[in-house]
Amino acid sequence: MNTEKLLSLILDTGAAMIRSGAETHRTEDSLYRLCAAYGLTDCNIWVVPSNIQATVTDPAGSIITQVRHVRGTDTDFDRLHRLNSLCRKACAEKPREDEFGRLLAEAQNTKRSPIIPYLAGLLAGVGFGVFFNCGIADAAVAALTSILITLMWRALSRRESNPLIVNFLISFVAELFILLCVHLGFGQHTGYISVGVAMLLISALSTTNGVRDLVHLDTISGVTNITLSLTGAVGIALGIALPLLILPGWGTGEGPALCGSVAIGLASATVGCIGFALWFGVAGIRHIAICAVGALITWGVYLIAARFIEGAFFPTLIGALVCSAYAEIAARLIKAPATIFRTISVFPLIPGSTLYHTMYGVVTSDSALASQKGLELVLVCFGIVLGFMAVEAAVKFFRKRA
Repeated sequence: MNTEKLLSLILDTGAAMIRSGAETHRTEDSLYRLCAAYGLTDCNIWVVPSNIQATVTDPAGSIITQVRHVRGTDTDFDRLHRLNSLCRKACAEKPREDEFGRLLAEAQNTKRSPIIPYLAGLLAGVGFGVFFNCGIADAAVAALTSILITLMWRALSRRESNPLIVNFLISFVAELFILLCVHLGFGQHTGYISVGVAMLLISALSTTNGVRDLVHLDTISGVTNITLSLTGAVGIALGIALPLLILPGWGTGEGPALCGSVAIGLASATVGCIGFALWFGVAGIRHIAICAVGALITWGVYLIAARFIEGAFFPTLIGALVCSAYAEIAARLIKAPATIFRTISVFPLIPGSTLYHTMYGVVTSDSALASQKGLELVLVCFGIVLGFMAVEAAVKFFRKRA
């Protein structure tokens, strides 16, 4: 067996996993397992979102070092699932390098109908628009805006990888469109519509992956992921704020609020998360259904907790605990990465409304609103991360005991 070719394929697998949305430490763990399965020893593997390095000793005693530069990301959970299955298969069966290469090519060859992204954007935008209190007229504007966002995102993401630039341009055009529609009488509440469709651009994956990387002492990976997430959030805030400054009085002035009906809120959150499952490339009715049920359970648990506990932190923490536990159980039952179900199911807890209020307070020079909502934003994000961390620590503990 050609060990250099084999190591090259193993690193190619890791790079494909990172591009597909895998966490850094899970990618690193998969590469260590692959190297061990093929008899490579003295393995030293280092993974960050933009780079993979590996030095190993082959069975003949030769030391081999290879490097991969990971260019950009294109989150695709169907591809990630295929790559995860490939790692399991390769560790169990140890195919030769030519067969490994063929299987890797097949795992990455995920084709989707060009209609799917627009359907995904429509479901996610309208679902979370209704979740944030949009009526029928506002939901119609949210639907049109979601299609516009999807169209721009598909065009810009091929040419520009900086999330600040991409999110700013998309948010700016989308907010102008929303203001124009409401000004002409086609919608009623700019705030409700804006925060619903802005959920399409919020990177929950980078934030959660980044914090978990920091917990695993992968400092560079954690800082990189969190920086990407914050950069994208700044782009969204600036893109929404600038049209409000350019066109004073066109915004209706209200901040977004959650839907008053529990049943409609649960249904809209579920529909929105089905949209996000399609948006992130989750394939198969079973996987999409698991994501939808996870979102329904997560938001239902949050609402129950919120009835008995004041504030947003502890209900969010409890919701995140249940969400992460559900994702871990589902992942083990169907042999798929927990990241898929955790990332989609947690979307109802993502503080889009709080982010909007914080930004609106800054734009309108309302320091009290900005500081109050800014603190709430930090607490909610910390609640999500702490919930995920607690479940992950418990899983590791019981896995070691077993």
